[in-house]
Amino acid sequence: MPSYFSNFEGHRDCGIKSTQLYEPPIPLDENVPKHTLYCNNRATLLDAMSGGGRHGFEKPYFPAGCHYRWYSTPEICMILERFDAVVFIGDDSLKQIYAAFNMLLRENMAMGSLKQWELNESQRDACRCDNQLSKSECSSHMVTESQGIREKDDGDAHRSPFYCDRTPHVFLPIADSPAPEELHAKFTSLISGDLDAYKPIPIIHSLSLATSLSWSKAIDSMDEWITLADASGRNIPILWVGPNAAGHLKPPGQVLTQGNNALWHYTLETMREAKARQLDALGMYNLTLQANSWDGSNYGQKVGLVQAMMIFNWLSRVEST
Repeated sequence: MPSYFSNFEGHRDCGIKSTQLYEPPIPLDENVPKHTLYCNNRATLLDAMSGGGRHGFEKPYFPAGCHYRWYSTPEICMILERFDAVVFIGDDSLKQIYAAFNMLLRENMAMGSLKQWELNESQRDACRCDNQLSKSECSSHMVTESQGIREKDDGDAHRSPFYCDRTPHVFLPIADSPAPEELHAKFTSLISGDLDAYKPIPIIHSLSLATSLSWSKAIDSMDEWITLADASGRNIPILWVGPNAAGHLKPPGQVLTQGNNALWHYTLETMREAKARQLDALGMYNLTLQANSWDGSNYGQKVGLVQAMMIFNWLSRVEST
């Protein structure tokens, strides 16, 4: 684990060490098999990842009760091979997680979330590391689907392909419910594209700050995408992802409506509604509570990489039937 990022482009420039993000479990009793310290099913995994904490500001995040895994890139590829596609549907907070998802799959911390072919040399210099997330002029160039990397990453000196790319994945941006019809059409096309397809197509779904933490909009959005998924007849497991905690830079005028009290109650209510609909649910409040945010709502690479790895942990436990 200490050298996890050694093969990643930009690992020195970005200054992130794997030990800053994750510490594997250590048996207190040498007679206890190490594998028993990891969560043994999907439900306990989600509870553990949602309910943990940090032992100090910006310290590695510890799940509660049992541990999640930090998968190698080849292991991540094996996980993705179990699916016909993976779909992210959400607002900007989920887009940050999808950005880190691409960084891990491209083994590129410097600009792994970006469409590098759209950037000139000056932009490439300015959009490295955390800047690809925190600067609007950089984040506007974020990858939103895997197909673009295959088609546009043309083999020049800035080539940054996926380590593995047999499983397509896409981010569908929503800010309300119902979503635009063109997103419905894109989703329907993706899940019905191959008549011989039989593997699951997981959805990672989130909606929070874009609707000013409207509980009713979140519920409507869940029902909207459940209806579309059910109509397909495909095996489409859905994970609801809760919002981040409010960072210490949250503007004073937003603390009442988007501060930690509001975010915590939104997390609890939407997770309850998700579970009532037999969806899985993952809270991000505890993970981000003692992490550094650049604007009070969004977090950098350190948090994003952990969140993306949590998504891969969930995917590793999704049933194939």
